Amino acid sequence: MNCKKIWADQIYRPLKKGFLPVCLLSVVSLLVMIEVRGQVQNLTQFNTQNSAELPLPLDTNSKSEFIRKVQNEGESEYIKSQEKFESRKVYLKQHALITELKNENFRVKALLNTGIGYKEIKSKMAEFQELIPKVLRGIYYGDALELQTERNLTVSAAIFQEMLDELLEEKKKVDEFASVLRLSQYRIDSISAEKDLYLFPSDSLQTRQYSFLLVEIAKEMKPVEDSLMKYSGKLDSIQTSLNEMVFDLNTQIESLELIRRNLNASIFEKEIPDDQGSKFHQRPLSEAISYSYTKEKLALIFYLRLYQTRLLMMAFLILISWIFIKTLKNRIGLLNEQDIHEDGKVILIHPLLSSIVIVIGCFQFFFPSPPFIFYWLIWFLASISITLIFSNFLKSFWFFFWVFTVLIFLLSGIANLILLPTAEERYLLIALSLIGILFLASTFIKNKTDQLKEKRIVYFIYFMGFFELVSLVLNLAGRFNLSKSFLVAGYIGIVVGILLLWTVRLINQGLSIATKIYHNQEKELFFINFDRLGNRAPGIFYTFLIFGWVVLVGKNFYSFSQISLSINEFLNEKRMIGSYEFSINGLFVFLIILLVSVMISRLLSIFAADPETSNSQEKRKRISFGSWLLLVQIFVISLGLFLAFAASGIPLDKITIILGALSVGIGLGLQGLVNNLVSGLILAFEKTVKVGDLIEIDGKPGIMKSIGFRSSVVSMFEGPSVVIPNGDLISKQLINWTTGKGRKLSAIIGVAYGTDLQIAVRLLREIIAEDSRIRTNPSPRVVPVEFTDSSIDIEVTFWVNTYFDYPYVKGDLISKANELFKQNGIQIPFPQLDLHVKSK
Repeated sequence: MNCKKIWADQIYRPLKKGFLPVCLLSVVSLLVMIEVRGQVQNLTQFNTQNSAELPLPLDTNSKSEFIRKVQNEGESEYIKSQEKFESRKVYLKQHALITELKNENFRVKALLNTGIGYKEIKSKMAEFQELIPKVLRGIYYGDALELQTERNLTVSAAIFQEMLDELLEEKKKVDEFASVLRLSQYRIDSISAEKDLYLFPSDSLQTRQYSFLLVEIAKEMKPVEDSLMKYSGKLDSIQTSLNEMVFDLNTQIESLELIRRNLNASIFEKEIPDDQGSKFHQRPLSEAISYSYTKEKLALIFYLRLYQTRLLMMAFLILISWIFIKTLKNRIGLLNEQDIHEDGKVILIHPLLSSIVIVIGCFQFFFPSPPFIFYWLIWFLASISITLIFSNFLKSFWFFFWVFTVLIFLLSGIANLILLPTAEERYLLIALSLIGILFLASTFIKNKTDQLKEKRIVYFIYFMGFFELVSLVLNLAGRFNLSKSFLVAGYIGIVVGILLLWTVRLINQGLSIATKIYHNQEKELFFINFDRLGNRAPGIFYTFLIFGWVVLVGKNFYSFSQISLSINEFLNEKRMIGSYEFSINGLFVFLIILLVSVMISRLLSIFAADPETSNSQEKRKRISFGSWLLLVQIFVISLGLFLAFAASGIPLDKITIILGALSVGIGLGLQGLVNNLVSGLILAFEKTVKVGDLIEIDGKPGIMKSIGFRSSVVSMFEGPSVVIPNGDLISKQLINWTTGKGRKLSAIIGVAYGTDLQIAVRLLREIIAEDSRIRTNPSPRVVPVEFTDSSIDIEVTFWVNTYFDYPYVKGDLISKANELFKQNGIQIPFPQLDLHVKSK
């Protein structure tokens, strides 16, 4: 019993508490039991013999047998532990594989339920397949006897390009869907091929349970596998069909481009056939109109389907502009009539029409490569809007000139929409050219250019007359395509030119009126600060419109598109500097994105107020964006920098080189710049001072106008705006009167000796209590403080609500105290000196 107790108390429990493995505990237990048993036998022999001799040690054979038994026991336990470990590892891996298999199964189910619109894509492809022969009808391959028109080739190529763009979008969706689906299928197959998934436990009950689990998984996976097999066949089929049609459309576009190139190579040669039996002379105009209507309608429908989002955005901008102008019209009563000239009210007479003109004039450049019919429709809408605006504004002569010009423009546009050449169309083009020339001549014979509201319109009139003259000469010489291009370009030049001029004029009118009405930011005008925005459009806007006008006119000529293509190829050509690959276009993209981000960061300042100081929390919240403006501007520029690197293809690891160069520059001489920038960030984050706060620096008060990257602007009370580096605002003592509880005012009022001080103190307290500009907390204090040479001084201390109340409150206190003291017989003494003259 003693041995068992020794084993339990001194060996087994401490070992178990030490978390030894079970196999080690077994070996140690065996060893200890053998030793204890040997000691017990020795002690028994010793007691029996009553001998003082010590027990003899075990012999060599006994020791070897003991070691062998221990080793066998340890090896047996090791094998059992290894088997158990491997079994557990297989068990965990099997359940992990089953979980992963279920997840992939759910993922595939979701993908199959989503689908790709298989029927819609097949229907669209069938529609396109049916349209291709219709689009190619009327185009002659290699027939030099028939007259091809540049417009027919251009519209056909545009239709094929729009069809190709739609197909490429569908192809991208199908390819992405197929890639994800096939990847999921590969994962399922790879999991199913794992050997560990098919290892069964040695225990029969566990084997039975695991077999049922595998059967359940197989039943769950079977429908998904069948659907995958079926869908994979569909995907392969539709991908093949899409690739074939994309290839076919690309081939058609290249063929049409080749015909256009050959046609324009002989553009200065006579094109109109002399044979009266040719299709040009025999084809009726009605057939050409019917054919053109079908093709132009296709081109318009496909384009609207591709860019319907931008159309909705343009409509939304028209709505916003209309609301803005209506707001100006409702507030115009705030201005005197002499503040706005009659010409400046044109935008207010027709708010909706003005909005249409402004938005179309600006937003038309954001539609990529539209067909002519799209341009013609939006120009038609803008022309009608300007005509209605002009109805009560222009002199009768120039109004008639504009209406007639618009009608001729619309007729020339209709002629440009005719794609098959006919003899009747040629005579129509000659008549339109003659009308333009004669109308120009009559306009200048009457010499009424002094009545023009916009003098620069004269240049567009000259432009139209010159182009119509060139068109007439070319048409009479038999150069049909080139004469048509000059005819349409001339009328587009004058109408679009006037549209863009009036776009700028209406924008300037709106800004001029807004800056006169809105001196403070208001919610109804999106908190725009019109004082910062200015009363005229920025200069870069004029440059943008001039460049846009040149592009719109140049699009009528094939050579212009070729020049654009050559410039584009030159800009996109890959170049190498060492191991770095770049393109000029990539560098332009980099610079443009940076410039745009800088411009956006500057434009954000129109939402920042030029504030007036106030202790009102509501008013401070209204201008709080100005305090965050620095952070927003830094975020915009930083985002623009990273987007510029990404869009231009410059590796982002090159930024480390720039940062290294910047660190050297900072170390050498940019410490002050970085100090000011970091100080600006500290001001923006800590909010120790906000835009609009009343501050005092070096004893001079002013209003915080803005917090910039390097410096801040403070509008001083003396008048000037002082630019203070941000580092100075942090390092110098800055007093913020806005965040305080007001301003403390102390005044000393003296009364004559013999005055009842209680009455004097009561009168002063009444004055303070009646003034609402004086705060009740902290409590005002009126206390007699000192005997002076000629008076008893009473100190009056209180807090005024705002900094600006300080001088007025003090002045009113002195005035009322003087009046009340007189009424109550209290004298305010002044220093007196008695001079006694003694004679000798």
